Amino acid sequence: MKRSDGPIGLFDSGVGGLTVARAIARKLPHERLLYFGDTAHLPYGEKSPEAIRSYALGISKHLMAQGAKAIVVACNSASAVALDVLKEELDIPVYNVIDPVVHYLHRKHAKNIGIWGTRATVASGIYPRKLAEVLPHSAVRPMATPLLVPIIEENLLSGHVTDAVVQLYLDDVRMQGVEHLVLACTHYPLIASQIAKQLEEKVNLLRIPTIVANAVAKHLEEGGLLRSTPAEAPHHFAVSDYTESFAKVSRIFFGKGIHLVEENIWAS
Repeated sequence: MKRSDGPIGLFDSGVGGLTVARAIARKLPHERLLYFGDTAHLPYGEKSPEAIRSYALGISKHLMAQGAKAIVVACNSASAVALDVLKEELDIPVYNVIDPVVHYLHRKHAKNIGIWGTRATVASGIYPRKLAEVLPHSAVRPMATPLLVPIIEENLLSGHVTDAVVQLYLDDVRMQGVEHLVLACTHYPLIASQIAKQLEEKVNLLRIPTIVANAVAKHLEEGGLLRSTPAEAPHHFAVSDYTESFAKVSRIFFGKGIHLVEENIWAS
């Protein structure tokens, strides 16, 4: 089999990365996807950098063993702290969800940028550091928003609870004057409409999955790794700890046709 005929591997700490997977599937309909959600260790945003690096490397090797031709780190926390390790240890391309957003904001000449992310992503300082390289005069305001992931994983995608938490973060003084809001967690697009309806009209809410999918497509094309014909095998979706609640939420993230299987790669 030609290398370009292999599947694209993606992973996240849970099912949030399916927002990126769905965008890639729409952008590249000929490609087959291998998705792994590490639900046994959810959420990565509360884990140490060392633990996240270990999980990311283990999952990536698991996806490579299944024939992945490239890895998409569909998780901001892992993109922030594990990318360098993955690029050093793996002999296939590794793409992340942070650089495409930075490049997008650079093209837009963004001035006042808000970042909502997990504690791990915000603590890494990855967004302010990368944005300072290309937009040195822009104001970047990162905020840890840890209440959003559990709300989404519990399928509370709308209603009073979600609205109250979103408003809590929007009322933070760091949001004053923000013109572009980055949802720096792949779970957050599931409540983007709830966030958008409470935002001021002047604030641009970035469509992160689409931005990432466009970047992945470009990189694969440049590397000669795009399929020329449609994949015969279906997409494959796995989690490290299966529950019915994860299965239900995954159908919201990706669509009703998704079928989750458990692959406990951490069993000793």
